[in-house]
Amino acid sequence: MADWSLTFTALMYKMFFLRARRRHYPRQLYLNYRLQFEKIAELQRLKSCLNVERFFFVRTFLQSCLLRKRRRSPMWWEHAKNKFSHTQWLKYLRMRKENFLMLVERITPSITMHSIQNVSIEKQIAIALVSMASGKSNAHIGRIFHVSKSDVGIIIEEVCEAIKTVMPQYLKVPGQFDLEKNIKAFEKKWGFPQCAGVLGTIHVPVQSSNLPENASDYLNNNNEHSMLLQGVVDASYKFWDVNIGWPGIVPESKVFTSSMLWLKGQDRNLFPNMYREICNSMIPIYILAGTSYPLSHWVLGPFLGESISAKEKLFNEKFTFAYNAIEIAFKRLKARWNCLSHGSICSIEVLPSVISACCILHNICEVNNEIVLDDWIMKSENNFKQPIPSPCSTVIGPQAENTRMAITEYFVNPPLKL
Repeated sequence: MADWSLTFTALMYKMFFLRARRRHYPRQLYLNYRLQFEKIAELQRLKSCLNVERFFFVRTFLQSCLLRKRRRSPMWWEHAKNKFSHTQWLKYLRMRKENFLMLVERITPSITMHSIQNVSIEKQIAIALVSMASGKSNAHIGRIFHVSKSDVGIIIEEVCEAIKTVMPQYLKVPGQFDLEKNIKAFEKKWGFPQCAGVLGTIHVPVQSSNLPENASDYLNNNNEHSMLLQGVVDASYKFWDVNIGWPGIVPESKVFTSSMLWLKGQDRNLFPNMYREICNSMIPIYILAGTSYPLSHWVLGPFLGESISAKEKLFNEKFTFAYNAIEIAFKRLKARWNCLSHGSICSIEVLPSVISACCILHNICEVNNEIVLDDWIMKSENNFKQPIPSPCSTVIGPQAENTRMAITEYFVNPPLKL
């Protein structure tokens, strides 16, 4: 009896548990599926997060690789001034180390910004030279030297103003002693007697973002914004007079006749009274100028027109050869200082100071026989196309024609060389 009741109780318990399991099985199945789903979702979320982390890691890595060449160590300049080779000094600063140190010594007293983020004056001068030589943006130069973009602009302005203080030493109308040397050198190299130099003008491109409200005044004949640089060079491609700042729309003849050079020349105060007898005529000191300038007793240009005589054609041939002096000088100037071809690196108010500093630095380089690579010239010529100037047929005074005809006879019947 006891065995039977125990068996019956066990059977009842078994039936109870079977019913309970059947009753709870669908819920348990649901819970199992839900748990599996949550595990799968969690795995997907973790995988997604991992992919995001990988994405940001890869992007950061690639950015660092791309910027690695542009960024420099804060010690870049310290390495450059101590380890640069002769070629590297020319590439980045356009002059040898000894000439750079000479420049630093000359202009340091004129620099008032002695502390910009603890930047030494030597480094400030290097920043300005690298900027003008490369023509790169202030942001690019700032990354190289690890200074801010705004500080680069301040440094360029300050250094260029300081360079202008040495202008009387390197860019001035020659005195009588230097003038006599220049005249002899010009005749020996370019063939024109009594000639003190060659006059010419180029357009310096200006970025439209740097222009004032009257931006249309700076549009030249090529419909591009520019500022004019008028210069006179000697036989050795050195400038002895510059006139900077006129908008690109202004004719070259207007710039010339509005300059102090023209006023002094017309008043006979530019050169000393040094005359030379050529073909029975007393010839004063003069300069050569292109077809876009007026003729005067001290300014000679080529003969215009198609129906000119053989003598006049000979004069024009000699003139074309001698006019290379100013063209080569401008090419060397722009090749050294790419900011004159790439567009201004500063505001329109500061640009005349930058151009003036480039001309002075060019003269310093020429005096010290710094080389200009052909690659530099080719790159600068391709950056900005110079507008074609309008011709000017104005002749002021009869002496201009008399002087030109005397020089023409000199070429037709050259004196015997002893």
